[in-house]
Amino acid sequence: MFALVLSFGLLFTGLGSRKARSWRYGTGWLRGFIADYGVPLMILVWTAVSYIPVNEVPKGVPRRLFSPNPWSPGAYSNWTVVKEMLNVPLMYIIGAFIPATMIAVLYYFDHSVASQLAQQKEFNLRKPSSYHYDLLLLGFLTLLCGLIGIPPSNGVIPQSPMHTKSLATLKHQILRHKLVSTARTSMEKNMNLSQLYESMKEAYDVMQTPLVPQMPPTLGLKELKESTVALASSHGYIDAPVDEIVFDVNKDVDDLLPVEVKEQRLSNLLQASMVAACVAAMPLLKKIPTSVLWGYFAFMAIESLPGNQFWERILYLFTAPSRRY
Repeated sequence: MFALVLSFGLLFTGLGSRKARSWRYGTGWLRGFIADYGVPLMILVWTAVSYIPVNEVPKGVPRRLFSPNPWSPGAYSNWTVVKEMLNVPLMYIIGAFIPATMIAVLYYFDHSVASQLAQQKEFNLRKPSSYHYDLLLLGFLTLLCGLIGIPPSNGVIPQSPMHTKSLATLKHQILRHKLVSTARTSMEKNMNLSQLYESMKEAYDVMQTPLVPQMPPTLGLKELKESTVALASSHGYIDAPVDEIVFDVNKDVDDLLPVEVKEQRLSNLLQASMVAACVAAMPLLKKIPTSVLWGYFAFMAIESLPGNQFWERILYLFTAPSRRY
């Protein structure tokens, strides 16, 4: 029962922290910090909660991670597993061929599906995909990991699509901040509509962002300009300085932003570096209850559902016909 409390506690608090930007309480930077890093904080919080009941809970409850420390006696033997390969009996090699084939097929499908979901057309990626090159690297890395006796890695669901979505959100925030500041500066200088849009176009060019997205979600720059010009004409001051009535900065700027991804390699490098650092942090990681990790896995599964076409088609079946479009 205590394990269920820890699992569901992490799940619900993690899901709640993701909505921190819409909270009424706290400053903007605090809500943004909780929304971005609330889940790791919740892992620390619920791990601390697991240590609260001392006398009332039997020893070994809740169950925690079990793994030897890398500096323990005999731990280094995994790195020299290649020396024992010539001593493996032939029947063992033949028997391992069947599960090895199953794992290879699983890796192929898992990595391919994760790559497809992380590189959807909706993300408007500028750099092309390289599925064959990815599989070639995956094969070499899997072989290397097998020779030195460590688990191989591959692109998985839902982490890979969630990573792309987070980079798209980051790109949106950067572009929005740039356009809002440019629009407000132009309005402070009493610019008219044409001058305002010209300054915003220059801001787009500086950010090296295409003006016309491949799949515009709402209005493009041209369409929004035409609608705003029509509104200004109806008020009778087309050449007058722009104000918040004609151009709502907080609202109209969002219509200019396409879905784009901040394509970079820094986050992947940091992620791999932190995984390597976990080897030295094994004494701390062993204090995390396994039930907390169950809740974290459930959180990742639920977070991967929005935007998933299969999930949205299931919801479509239960949606009222009047609200489907």
